[in-house]
Amino acid sequence: MKIKYRITVLFTMLVTAILLFLCVSIYYFAGLNRQKEFRKRLKNRALTTVSLLIKVPGINKSLLKKIDESTLVALQQKSVIVYDLSGNLVYNYTDENTVPVTINTNIIERAKKSGEYYFTQKEKDVVVLEYIDESKKYIVIAAAYDQDGFARDNELKWILVFSFVMGGLITFVTGLFFSIRLVAPIKKITNEVKEISSQNLSRRINIEEPKDELNELSSTFNELMNRLQESFEIQRRFIANASHELSTPLTSVLSQLEITLQNERSVNEYKEVMDSVYDDVKNLTQLTKSLLEIAKASGTSAGIELLLIRIDELLMKLPSELKKIDTKYNVELSFDSFPDDEDKLLIFGNSDLIYNAVKNIVLNACKYSETHVAHLALHFSESTLEINIDDDGPGIREEDMPYIFQPFYRGSNISYNPGFGLGLSLASRIIGMHKGTLKFQNKPEGGTLFNILLPIAKDFHAI
Repeated sequence: MKIKYRITVLFTMLVTAILLFLCVSIYYFAGLNRQKEFRKRLKNRALTTVSLLIKVPGINKSLLKKIDESTLVALQQKSVIVYDLSGNLVYNYTDENTVPVTINTNIIERAKKSGEYYFTQKEKDVVVLEYIDESKKYIVIAAAYDQDGFARDNELKWILVFSFVMGGLITFVTGLFFSIRLVAPIKKITNEVKEISSQNLSRRINIEEPKDELNELSSTFNELMNRLQESFEIQRRFIANASHELSTPLTSVLSQLEITLQNERSVNEYKEVMDSVYDDVKNLTQLTKSLLEIAKASGTSAGIELLLIRIDELLMKLPSELKKIDTKYNVELSFDSFPDDEDKLLIFGNSDLIYNAVKNIVLNACKYSETHVAHLALHFSESTLEINIDDDGPGIREEDMPYIFQPFYRGSNISYNPGFGLGLSLASRIIGMHKGTLKFQNKPEGGTLFNILLPIAKDFHAI
């Protein structure tokens, strides 16, 4: 069942139940009020009859019966019976074609005890009264059929039935109308979402007034699509660049081997070819390793082994490591005064990944600096560790700044140096996995300053 019909049915059931409750309540309380008013009239009739019989001089039973007959219109199918305290019949009147009421001693005792007693017998209301006149006591029984009252109740019943049916129909039509109006924006959103595919990720849901929950849902979905589109674009560029970077050394190796195998070569020629192939394979190995590290750093910290790391010990391995890569590379370390609390030196993470992230930034600083020197400074605070890495290189051009953390992107002013453009992208992902931040800025005097902020171990899980 479609949602608009479910809403209509639920709305109709709810309102119908309320209408039914109201109609039944009205009919019930109208019946109680009718009975209360009629019994009051019946009591007055009984008291009037016994008062005329006992207190009015000169009245006899025949005259009293004629008076009772004259009240035929006011009370239908009435009967009035008066007994003295000994149980002797004092007066008895019953309308023509009316069955007299029957009472027993139990009813009379109840009337004596409470002064009056009401009950219903064969649709007629009956009142039993104890009447006291000076020293004499009488039992008065009056009964009648409330024909007018029941007729009004019947009219009210059909009015309520008609109102209930019409109210149900109006409720159904109204509920259907409003459910269609309510579901229309959802249907519109559904149709627009169906038009979005992997080839059409730029399509978005049109957001209109008013600003309600559906508007908020559409905005949230559009934001999700923006992130997905960005992710797809990055993935598409990554695959294209990776394919190009992988195919270049492979094509070079293949072409060199094909040319070499076409003719006999001297030992020196074979050696030159093997040296060239070795360089291509070395580059290919380094590229493959970088791609695997990128893939490993693309997830979250939940999938890697996290241990306590003393950051100063990790950073002190960098100078010797960079010397192995190139003897011209130098790393100058500068640490703040060590804090008294050694916990402020500890971070929580994967030592290999953190080391590679910092090494990639330091390696770039050495590679692109005119002096091949990278300056690394470590600062401490209450909840974070700050690592600053700066160089005296050419800096980063303004048009390149939004893209330097994207895989395979290389600045236009450093394309003369060999590389794949993966170091900063890898460093950014690793530091993000460790709940840190990586920022950069060009120094006024020239060169670039990279700033790494990492939470200390005791605050890692609180972030």
